[in-house]
Amino acid sequence: MDSVIRNDASSMRVGIIAGSGSLPLALATALQVDGKDPYLLLIEGEADPAQYKDFSHEVIRITKVGRFLKALAREKCTHITLAGPVKRPNLKNLVPDMEGVKLLARITGASRKGDDGLMRAITGYLQEKGFTIIGAHELASDLLVPSGQLGKVSPTEQDDADIAAGVRIVKAVGALDIGQAAILRDGYVLAVEAAEGTDGLLTRSAAFAWDKRAGVLVKLSKPGQELKADMPTIGPETVTLAAEANLRGIALEEHKTLILDMKEAIRRADVAGIFLIGLDPESGS
Repeated sequence: MDSVIRNDASSMRVGIIAGSGSLPLALATALQVDGKDPYLLLIEGEADPAQYKDFSHEVIRITKVGRFLKALAREKCTHITLAGPVKRPNLKNLVPDMEGVKLLARITGASRKGDDGLMRAITGYLQEKGFTIIGAHELASDLLVPSGQLGKVSPTEQDDADIAAGVRIVKAVGALDIGQAAILRDGYVLAVEAAEGTDGLLTRSAAFAWDKRAGVLVKLSKPGQELKADMPTIGPETVTLAAEANLRGIALEEHKTLILDMKEAIRRADVAGIFLIGLDPESGS
């Protein structure tokens, strides 16, 4: 992978706070290939330790913030990236340490502002502790969706109309901090992403699939989203689920969306006969 962080390689060490999914492993691998030695803090119950046996790591409960800070300091981490989704914890059942109490006080207030407010509270807290927050896209720029058509299949005029309508819908729900994606079919809003995430949205939408391919998935960042901590992400499995839902294709925001294993995602799209494109939601292209 082509990392965009190449200066100060000797002094910068990245700590990856790893949730579930493939993104933390992809970032750790990208850093390792680039000659760096990342340190991974695996959130208990989210990241699978077996996947990280080739990297320096430890497993920590999400509320033990003091342990997070001590581990990052001990390992001389200067930069932190938050990677992979984490289920919102039930605050009533948590037993935090002292640093956890301080952070949870902020999280409780930020949670009223939705997921983006929550991520801003966490990143702000870590920055106050002296760490630099770095985005996944800054560590592995080749994961970013480029502009235009990615595979062999092109959208039709009806697809273009659905994409344009989808952009308007996703901007609206994003402004309310509800979700990042929607599925449009022949001008009809089939489904909007909520807490289940994009793959869950596609699984739910498969029940409404037509016999012929129709409809598009549109996925954008939310207005003002904290992209260094929470950038929209899909992977090859997302493409497979879109094909199983009998959609025509997927439209993603260019330069603000990550695709894990982009070559495989494009290959699956081509095999399934669906399109995969990067678009500028402000220009509609």
